[in-house]
Formats: sequence, C-alpha cells, structure tokens
Amino acid sequence: MLQEAVAAAPGAAPVPAQREPLAAAAEAPEGSTASAGAVAALLAHPDVDVLLALSADGERPEVVGLAVLRRGQVVLPAPAVVVHVEQLWVDPAWRRRGVGHQLVAAAAACAEAAGADEVSAAAASGQRDVQRFLARLGFARPMVVRSAPLPVLRSRLAAAGPAAGVRRDRRRAALDELVARRRRQLDRAPG
Repeated sequence: MLQEAVAAAPGAAPVPAQREPLAAAAEAPEGSTASAGAVAALLAHPDVDVLLALSADGERPEVVGLAVLRRGQVVLPAPAVVVHVEQLWVDPAWRRRGVGHQLVAAAAACAEAAGADEVSAAAASGQRDVQRFLARLGFARPMVVRSAPLPVLRSRLAAAGPAAGVRRDRRRAALDELVARRRRQLDRAPG
C-alpha cells in the first residue's frame, strides 16, 4: 500500500532515508552518485522541492519513490514559467504500481500552485523505461539538450581550434572540385 506523495522539507523526519534514493536517482552513467552534502544543498535551495512517495507497509514509512522539482523559467522554445522534474526515481520493487504516476500528479499540483505554464521532465538517454513512461503521460521532446563535461569540452575545443573550420572548408571545396571534374569527364564521354 502506498501513502500519498509528500513534500520533504530540509530537516524533515525522513531526511536520512532520502539520501539513499536520491543518490540512486542521481546516478550518472559513469556510476557517480550524489554525496550527502549535495543532497543537503539541494534540499536547502529555495526553488527546489523534493516529493517523496512513502510506503504505508510496516511500522515506519519507507521512501519508495521521489521526484526532485525545480521551479524556474525557460526561454526556448517559448518563454514560460515551468516546474522541471530534475529526477524521477521509483524503487524497482515498487515499479508498475502507480508510484511514478502519483509523483508526476503531485508535480503537476505543485506546478499549478506555483503558477507554472508547464511541467518538463528529464530522463537520461539510457533510461528508456522512464522516457516511455513520460511519453505516455504526454511529455514531448521540444528540443534536444546535450551536455559535456567541461574538461572534455575544453579538450575538444582546443583540438578543433578556429583553424579546424578552415581545414574542413578547404577539404569540402577540394571534394566539390573533384566531383565537378568527374561530372565533366562523364558528360564528355562518348555515349
């Protein structure tokens, strides 16, 4: 049995229990997890809400799902006030039991209370089950957002440099010239 999704405030009762699911939800493909300090900083941010789905089984409610919400504004594709679901996590043992649906419904209620025009949600590229779940609820992909670790970006920018575009243009021009020559030869060829 599942209790209603509740908002967690900094210092609220199940904060120690939140750390594990939040770290699990924040796992990056490389396997990094959120630290206890990162979780505390996240919970303390004024534009962030954490919704918890608590089980009603047993004496002590257990966190079986969470949604991390951030209120803000977007400019693209159109200016709007938005509540963004930064993380959506449901304990694997509790999946396909309505927990995710309940968390997204609570996120929608938070968005209405905040006067938001829309709700957006993020799912890692490898989280196909989360992507399908969000698509079934009507979430669409208005744009593709790509990210790169700063050291990787700096390295690639340095390797490419401004001259890389010039080299690419020269190679393209040489290829275009070669294709044009071949076409002229084929046009002159007898019959």
